[in-house]
Amino acid sequence: MFLNEMPMAFSPHDSGFSKVGGCIDPQSRRINRRSAFSLIEITISLGIVAFAMVPIIGLVATGMKSLRDSMDETVRGEIVRKVAGEALRVPYANLSAEFQNQTFYFDDEGIQQSSSNASTIFVATTAISTPPSLITSDTGIARLLSMNVQHFADAKNRTVHSQLILNTAQ
Repeated sequence: MFLNEMPMAFSPHDSGFSKVGGCIDPQSRRINRRSAFSLIEITISLGIVAFAMVPIIGLVATGMKSLRDSMDETVRGEIVRKVAGEALRVPYANLSAEFQNQTFYFDDEGIQQSSSNASTIFVATTAISTPPSLITSDTGIARLLSMNVQHFADAKNRTVHSQLILNTAQ
């Protein structure tokens, strides 16, 4: 059996090849090549995508840092609220004894710890003093509670300073 007498093994619709005189039609192969991407095209497109992704990945890191800073500020505010709430519950006569130069420890969620330990992230220090004479002329009826809340690992050393005036009427 001669080559040109062989039955067609592939139809033009199945594989894109056709038998013309015993050889593969180059016209069909050319059509098949154009329907796919070349290695150069794929490499260039991956380079473009990678070039576009680098700034996006940088933005994700910046966004995560901003999120963490925001969470820390929120927790610091919550700690100030908790300590101030405790000071308001204490009888005025015991205020200096319970809040003068006291240190309170909190974890990353603002939950108070009994002492400094591995989960301690925030430290709140308090002090009791006499308020300035501009606020009240009678220094015996009011006390100034000053609080500082600081993050252990804060490289910028940002501290929340807060003051609360407590008087005998409370």
